[in-house]
Amino acid sequence: MKGNIFSLNENVHRYDFMDAFKTALNNNKSGVVICNIPHLKKDSYYRIHFVIDGDITSNNYIQISKIVYYTSSVQSPDFSGGTAFLNNTTVKLSSIDKGAKIYYTTDGTDPTDKSTEYKTPFTLNATTTVKAVSYLNGKKSNVASQTFKKVEDNDLTSVAQALKATDNTQVYVKAEVTKTDTYDSSSSTLNYYIADSENAANSLEVLNGRYLQDADITNADQIVRGDEVIVKATVKTTNKGAKVLKDVHLISIKEYQDQAKVSSAGWATFVSRRAVNFPKASGLSAYTVKYDATANQVTLSPVTAIPGNTAVVVKANAGTYDLQRGETSTTVENNDLTFSWVDKKVTAPFTIYVLAKQGDGCGFYPVKANETLAPFKGYLTINTASSSAAKPFYAIGGNTTTGINNAMVEAENKESVRYNLAGQRVNNNYKGLVIVNGHKVIIK
Repeated sequence: MKGNIFSLNENVHRYDFMDAFKTALNNNKSGVVICNIPHLKKDSYYRIHFVIDGDITSNNYIQISKIVYYTSSVQSPDFSGGTAFLNNTTVKLSSIDKGAKIYYTTDGTDPTDKSTEYKTPFTLNATTTVKAVSYLNGKKSNVASQTFKKVEDNDLTSVAQALKATDNTQVYVKAEVTKTDTYDSSSSTLNYYIADSENAANSLEVLNGRYLQDADITNADQIVRGDEVIVKATVKTTNKGAKVLKDVHLISIKEYQDQAKVSSAGWATFVSRRAVNFPKASGLSAYTVKYDATANQVTLSPVTAIPGNTAVVVKANAGTYDLQRGETSTTVENNDLTFSWVDKKVTAPFTIYVLAKQGDGCGFYPVKANETLAPFKGYLTINTASSSAAKPFYAIGGNTTTGINNAMVEAENKESVRYNLAGQRVNNNYKGLVIVNGHKVIIK
């Protein structure tokens, strides 16, 4: 594969690519093309052609990340580093011109070769405008300038305030992440939503969010539900009238610590945020749930690790358990326990089952139609052809460790919760055929 550059004005001049760029192009690597056009004329128009020779059997892309118009023979320095920061930021300067010396100032004056020479990255802890210039072979570049802002508490705004801002307003928003889009490894960014609290009704979508210092998003666990973030962004309105945040820079992130809470019942559902592990030393066991429509039963299967945004059943003594971070590549199969990002309205009886204590045991019982489940509560969906095929209660045995195939033993306590055959809870004065602890009992 061979590349050529042509520059056209009154006369056509042909120049080959730099040898280094030829190698980079052939090896599918990035590179910089510099084309010096001789005899520059004022107000001349130049057109550059890329010609690829050779046997090309498939379509390919050449990505141009930066086009620079040179007004002098020496290129101005480039800045890198967080332009908005909380405590401090590190500034790096660089030049595309090999051998160029860079000088800079932090007091607002234009730099010269008598100013501070840049040798290593330096730290700023206050709002500062940095100006820099490059020198090469006695020639000077144009002055480059960049302001680095320290974000103070009074600069921060809420999501509610940002939603009222006009388009193109730059804001510094402190909020909690309420939801993230599915991570796609082919993209270096991630869309996510932020609100003033995790369950707030009003949220802002962050478009093409990146990680700290504008780094690429490389895995689903870098930003998750529950994280507290501070972002610098521009408010925009979509064609559908929704407010969103664009050109977002993540200034700060406080990661949420995943915890599983178990009640005195000894069982609970847990919905992960990041990939987590369940160490044996903690005494906490986790299980996926699978419903078998043929046998009309549910089975628990033990797991030691789950990916983010996964619902499982956990078992342990009552208490709160901190969970260790797991591998993002962890996968879980055959799991019917799910959850909703928002309130879940139950539309039909015997379709949605939640985990709850009943008598001396615990199990899945159906939620009545028109009731609402809170977000991120694990539940089991059973789709049956007839409501009579579903059970009023799927019991978890007290000594069960690998499944819930065995039914609960009926308690002697006659004060246990009772349901009629329609799945409705009844009081102890109800006479007739009822369901008590998963068994049919006749009350006379």
